[in-house]
Amino acid sequence: MKITTFLFFLCVFSLYAGSGSSQQMLPALDMKNVTLDQVFSVIEKESHFVFLFTDDTEFELKKKVNIRTGDNKTVSEVITQLLKNTELDFLITSRQIAVYKKKSDGKKVEVADIRETQATTQKSIKISGVITDDKGQPLPGVTISLKSNRQVANFSDIDGKFIFMVPSVGESLMFTYIGMQEEEVLIKEGITHYNIKMNPSESQLKEVVVETGMFQRDKVSFTGSAAAYTGTELRNISNQNLIQSLKVLDPSFVVLDNSIRGSDPNTMATIELRGQGGSIINSVKDEFKGDPNLPLFILNGVEVSITRINDLDVNRIESVTVLKDAGTTAIYGSRGANGVIVVETIKPKPGELKVYYNGDFKVEAPDLSVYNMMNASEKLEFERLSGKYTVIGSGPDYALYQKSLMELYNYRLADVERGVDTYWLSEPVQTGLTHGHSVRVSGGSESLSIDAGAKYKNNAGVMKGTKRETWAGNLELAYRAEKLIVSNNLDLSGYNAVNSPYGDFSTWVNTSPYFTKRNEDGGVDKFLQYEQGLGYYSGLGISPITENIPNPLYNALLNSRDDMDNLSIFNTLQIQYTPIEGLRFKVGLDLSREHTKKVVFTPPENTKYHNLSFYEKGEYSNRDAKDMIYKGHIDAIFAKTLKKHSVTLSTRSQIRQRSNDYISTTAVGFPYNSQGTPNLAYSYKENSKPGYYQSKSRGVSFIGNFNYNYDKRYLLDLSLSMDGSSTFGSNELFKSFWSVGGGWNINRESFLKDQLWIEILKIRATTGITGNQNMGDIYSNSVYRYFIDSNVFGQGAYISAFGNPDLPWLVSKDINLGIDFKALYGRLSLTFDVFRKTDDPNIIQVPQIPSTGVDQYPMNLGYLVNNGYEFKLIGYPVYNLSERILWSISVSGTHNKKKYGGLGNMLDSYNEAQRKSNTLAQYIDGYSPDAIWAVRSYGIDPATGEEVFIKKNGDLTFDYDADDMVVVGNKRPQLLGVLSTNFRYKNFEFGMSFSYSFGSDIYNRVLYEKVENITKSSLERNQDKRALYDRWKNPGDISEFKAIQTVTDISPRTSRFVQKNNYLKSESISCRYEIVNNNWLKNNLGVSSLIISGYMNDIFRIETSKTERSIEYPFARSVSLGLNVAF
Repeated sequence: MKITTFLFFLCVFSLYAGSGSSQQMLPALDMKNVTLDQVFSVIEKESHFVFLFTDDTEFELKKKVNIRTGDNKTVSEVITQLLKNTELDFLITSRQIAVYKKKSDGKKVEVADIRETQATTQKSIKISGVITDDKGQPLPGVTISLKSNRQVANFSDIDGKFIFMVPSVGESLMFTYIGMQEEEVLIKEGITHYNIKMNPSESQLKEVVVETGMFQRDKVSFTGSAAAYTGTELRNISNQNLIQSLKVLDPSFVVLDNSIRGSDPNTMATIELRGQGGSIINSVKDEFKGDPNLPLFILNGVEVSITRINDLDVNRIESVTVLKDAGTTAIYGSRGANGVIVVETIKPKPGELKVYYNGDFKVEAPDLSVYNMMNASEKLEFERLSGKYTVIGSGPDYALYQKSLMELYNYRLADVERGVDTYWLSEPVQTGLTHGHSVRVSGGSESLSIDAGAKYKNNAGVMKGTKRETWAGNLELAYRAEKLIVSNNLDLSGYNAVNSPYGDFSTWVNTSPYFTKRNEDGGVDKFLQYEQGLGYYSGLGISPITENIPNPLYNALLNSRDDMDNLSIFNTLQIQYTPIEGLRFKVGLDLSREHTKKVVFTPPENTKYHNLSFYEKGEYSNRDAKDMIYKGHIDAIFAKTLKKHSVTLSTRSQIRQRSNDYISTTAVGFPYNSQGTPNLAYSYKENSKPGYYQSKSRGVSFIGNFNYNYDKRYLLDLSLSMDGSSTFGSNELFKSFWSVGGGWNINRESFLKDQLWIEILKIRATTGITGNQNMGDIYSNSVYRYFIDSNVFGQGAYISAFGNPDLPWLVSKDINLGIDFKALYGRLSLTFDVFRKTDDPNIIQVPQIPSTGVDQYPMNLGYLVNNGYEFKLIGYPVYNLSERILWSISVSGTHNKKKYGGLGNMLDSYNEAQRKSNTLAQYIDGYSPDAIWAVRSYGIDPATGEEVFIKKNGDLTFDYDADDMVVVGNKRPQLLGVLSTNFRYKNFEFGMSFSYSFGSDIYNRVLYEKVENITKSSLERNQDKRALYDRWKNPGDISEFKAIQTVTDISPRTSRFVQKNNYLKSESISCRYEIVNNNWLKNNLGVSSLIISGYMNDIFRIETSKTERSIEYPFARSVSLGLNVAF
């Protein structure tokens, strides 16, 4: 069949497409005895063009030719040479080349003639219609093809109209267009005219708009620093949650390794967006607000917690936008200083009702390779060398004590020699199995559409007894009239989080391997070893030979309880009215309520209560927290274009109230075998009573955003937010936040307009101020408490914390410069930003003298400057869109450096206390909060096994002096980022992502606590192998660590324990295969599409430091499977 109407479109479109695309240079060709279509295939691969052929060209395309060209020949020149002695001609536009047969009379082809010929000569059904976008605008150049034979194709003309000859009724036509979702239309009996509406694809939405959570902005005219990602991009990385995927996609979104809780599914991630926010000494992570340095999370326009984002079904996500600078976050006023993450879920769309099922399955195993613990014989030998079994002194009592010690040593040695070598680390862990299921129904008419779904997920974790069970349901309705859109979204969700009864993983790591888990009868003893020997000697002051050593397995098998339940309700109502074109009003009402309850019960049989009275054994605690947020807003958006001038003005008036209620009780004294019922408790915990906390904050905001662009070349953005909040001091209720941004789309200038290989070249800059009110309202208000007792005057009250009514708002001053570049017809893209962020002032708890009655007082002091840059570079070595063969390589990175200023000497006493307590942190002007402070070490003296220190003036000494502390490292890496590659062939896709970090330092806790500083009391615990093999033993030994015999000496914190912390980590290895429109699946199972995905996450890690990555919960490696079915 001839591609008729496409020729008409090509002729018209070529008038404004320019000739730049046809001037693309080809490499030298030297081909002999090949067919024309073989040559065209080579040209497709070496250029960005796609060839289309009319059906009458088939004979000519099979003719053999020889062609030899030199370098620097254009596409047009090569094709002209190829077709010189043939009956074929061609037309070039943008990215398509149409090859058709010349007319016999030599005249130019007229579209009308071809249409006429097609209509009269084809023995088929003539189908016509109009294709429009979601806004009703005609779409020229849409590819129309038969589903049964995609090579038979046509195109819509400049008005979106098309004509197509189909063989018979029952055939399906496929409509494809760059940036639009593919549409399929079944040709029915008696219907020959079709109106086709095409909706933007995920990738197109990402390319054309920026979703700020309040207003949608045209990306071309946007000057802020923002990155948008589609739900498909997130799911390509991981099928578990948004956070794990986003840390791979965006260089500024950094998820810090949790060195305490590892991969615990019940612990939320610690996130930094362009580095941590304002430094607050002893900052409060309170029960409701969480980490004050977290970015703000917005879900469908509603502020939510990180827990809600963590548990959100990744299959529901349509897009995620990361707002990074003041140009994008100033509209959030006092909440935007740490950045904003805007998440939009899939909205209901008109159309046939469709059902989707998603199944996610994960197997994860604990990573125990980072634990370098001694075996039984090594541990016993280390104890012997440490002098555990040797008494220093003489006399009958000493001899008797020495005899008892040797009996204990021989007893343990006999166990070791008979093969006792218990690997305790394997006891509390398991292979964790996770399964999640979600169902979604979407569709409806043009006036009323629905999107409803339900989700359930059970994550078992890698420690026995751990569980995180989440569920959710959503219902969204959208009503559309001519000028009115009303939508309501109701979300219900909850979780049950259970922590492992096996307790902290460190307990198992530290248990000595020469003990057995069970006794000879197979039972579990309460203690691994009871107190033995002669006990205390009054004349010698010698402690018992060994303490009671609890058996961790005994405590794990008790009926303990540690779980948390949550119920959340979110409802968003929006009414949008468009009275005239270019003017839109929107009213929104948001309501959210969360109720969280945590219960912890430790039974009286636990070994921790062994020496306590009956009335103190067992403990029950109950914490109940409620959080309610109301928010209402009215928006007005005006947009107007006059010739080359475009103006957009968006305003919002918003009110907000948040209230928290928290109550807690702790009861002690339970009978044996009790199940933790509170009424069985003997009393409240000593010196305690039920706790209660209530907080209510209100806020009002007036927000405006103005955008102007001239010819989409010169751009201007202005944002202003006037916020009032009860969070800060009563004398500082209102604050203005603002931003100014400018940009220049250089690619739209006349000198580059014809260079079609440059698609985007934008320079942008923003500056402004934003705020942070996440620390809670406890700093501005004084807190009073009642005395427990009373006197003749009644019950008195005392002040427990001074508030500061003059406390100003936390403000961040931000400057951002960026460049966006995209070239080579989509093959190369680069985003680069340089930023400077100043948190001024900080809120710091300044230590107070005892006479004030309080330890600290909040005040504004100093500032923190954060300078940095970030980049993301993507290249396509293989970029064949027509065959859907793509291979991309990307690298992203971020660097930032921070330092304090304006502190003066206000924190000298605090710093002095830090130095005396052997702490690594100092707060001094000109230095970074990430700096590691310690005394420099010259190493271990080979002659004595003692450490040699370096004083500030460079002198060497054996005497430690805390005043010699200097900066010996920095915890923040010089460069942190991700390396990724992705390959797609047809419906198959394979990707790999690796995170990297170099230039950072770590104070190795294991070296400090498990290689040195092993005291007599801690000798019962298992230790790192390096404590045995790498410590100094004999004069002349070259060693990094002090002598084993010096177990009673506490090593000060010095540079000896600081190590480089460079690493390369496998974040994600994934593959997926998509089956679409398979006749067997559709006819037999009703399945329109099936996607099968596989993932491997955190499979390996290569690093320069050797340390235990987590303490209370191990990290894990995982393999996952995803199944996505559309009916």
